[in-house]
This record gives sequence, structure tokens and C-alpha cells, in this order.
Amino acid sequence: MVNDILVIDPSIAGISGDMLLSSTIDLGADEELVIDNIESIKDYFKNCNRLEISFIDVIKNGFRAKKADIVIQEDNTTHNVNELNNNLENCVKNISISKDAKSFIKRSFENLISAEKRLHGVTKEEMHLHEAGSIDTFVDIIGTGTALDNLGLFKLKQIITTPVSIGGGDITFSHGKMQNPAPAILEIARRNNIIIKGGPGMYETATPTGMSMLAALVEDSQEFFPGIKPDIIGIGAGSSDFKEIPNILRITLGQKSKLVTDEVAIIETNIDDRTGEELGYAMQKIIDYGALDVSLIPTIGKKGRPSNVLKVITNLSKTEFFSNIVMRETGTLGVRVYPISRFIQMRENVKINVRINNDDE
Repeated sequence: MVNDILVIDPSIAGISGDMLLSSTIDLGADEELVIDNIESIKDYFKNCNRLEISFIDVIKNGFRAKKADIVIQEDNTTHNVNELNNNLENCVKNISISKDAKSFIKRSFENLISAEKRLHGVTKEEMHLHEAGSIDTFVDIIGTGTALDNLGLFKLKQIITTPVSIGGGDITFSHGKMQNPAPAILEIARRNNIIIKGGPGMYETATPTGMSMLAALVEDSQEFFPGIKPDIIGIGAGSSDFKEIPNILRITLGQKSKLVTDEVAIIETNIDDRTGEELGYAMQKIIDYGALDVSLIPTIGKKGRPSNVLKVITNLSKTEFFSNIVMRETGTLGVRVYPISRFIQMRENVKINVRINNDDE
């Protein structure tokens, strides 16, 4: 059976450019080809005096992973965006990758630029990048684009991500010190509908380069790992070591379940002080507001009293909205909420003409 889905899992320790690059090498990309394309950067970025890269196996909190070992010497710490863009264009033109890979590389860098433009309120011509314009950014983007292309992953039916762990605490960067997440992380997530979550520790676990590549690659961000038959797993390591968790990024290639997976919430409450007519009215109101489903289950409550369990199924994003609706329409003082996964049978609507008494209907 042909692999048709890639799941990127930054829910453990976030994502960075080198973690994504290393995970693709661990997945089976041609290491020599990737290194050759990365080292061609020296020919187009004149401020790059030295660039060497290799991939090594490391252990992160007991877990084996692949790690990029990069040595870079470069001039300047501030970079003009137009100049960087021209350098990238020239480099991409002259390396052996597909149109899909070139498009991914350009989108990844554009995601970085767009976030910075929005945050600082400047035009592209006025922009100067600090950390995001360094050589290692282009190492990550070009290397990952090459590896994904070599693995044929741009042809997959679906590429998704689980929520990105962004860490916590304070971060220090070129514009000063502030609370995590960094503004660029938040902006890239906002623009591309990527789910983020705090933790697992008081440190930064997501970088703008990693987020920009993730946004350029994935089609969907889901709360939970989807239904999949795993075939190959690639594990990339970050440079830091954390006590609480292994600093790794997992990517899983496999076959998608023939049933569609979906994440929803069940909202439920016990009600023993409403008539059947009142509950029927409340159920209809809940459906009218757009709930996926609603049901009422007879039960026995406290002190042997006849009672009912009202259950509402809704999209995760509307959990709070429907919790308020249930409490308002039934008078209950609280609800229980369960996030769950479900399988859905694939189906489609087909229009069929039928003849009744020689008339088409």
C-alpha cells in the first residue's frame, strides 16, 4: 500500500529548522544530496565564509535521534531583506530540486518576511533581519526542501501537524526581552491557523524558522494524532538538552485510515428538574445553534430520582459557546466536557434523475 500521509509532531518539544531538517534525514533522505545543496549556499551568500554540515546520531533523554552538526562563519549580524531574497533566488535556481521544492523554500522565507513586516510595520524595502536572516536559516530551509523533495513528500495527499509546544518563561532576542511566545511565532501561527500550546517548560521550544517551514508545508493543524498506519518514523534532535523531556521532533510517514478522523467535544449534564417538553425545546434550540448532534438518555440520579443525561456533540472550537447554551437553556449549574476523536465514513452526495409516470424528477 502506498504511503499517503505525513504527520509532523511538534507537541513534544516544539520545532526548529534544524530539528525538521534532521528528522527528514532520519526518515531516509539522501544525506549526500542534501549536504551538497546546503554547501552551495557559500556560492550565493557572499557573507558566508565557512559552512560545514554533517548529521550524527545522538541520545536525548534516552531516545535516539538524528542531529545536524553545523559549523558557520559569516559576516554581518543585520541583513537587508531584498539582498537576502536575491541571494536565495539565485541559489534555488541553480540547485537540483523540483518546482515543488523551490516553491516550498520561497514560501518558507516569505512566511518569515511577512511576519516581520506585520510586527514592525515596515515595507519589505525597509526591512533588515537579525537572527532570521542568518546563514543557518537558509541551511535549514534549503536542506529541508531538498530532503522533502528527495523523499517525494511534496506529492503526498495530506501533511498535517499536531499542536506546537512553544515553551514558557522569558525570551531574549535582538529586539529585547519579552514573554514567550516570540511575536513572530504568534504571527505565523495566526496567519496559518496552526494550533500552539504553552509548555512543557520555562524555555523557548519553537523558532521562527521552524514555524515558517511548518506553515509552508502543512495543510491542517489538528489537536490529536490522526488515524494512520505508520510505516517510517524520522526523529530529529534540537541542540538544547531539557530535564523534563527529550528535545526531539517526530515525523511519521504512513497510510491514512480509510475512515476520516475528526476531533470533537462531548458536552453533557445531568438534569432531573425539567419536563420532557422543556428538554425537547432545549434540544431543538441547541440543534438550531449548529451543534453536530444532541441526545437525551434516561437514567437514575441521586436518591433514586428519575433523571436524564443531555449530551451535545460539537466542534472543539465551539465548546465554550455550546456549554453556555446548554446552561442557559436548561438551567443546569455546570457541564462536563470531553474532547474525543471519532471516525467518519467517507460519503458523497450524488444527484440521480428518476422517472415516475414517465416524468423526470
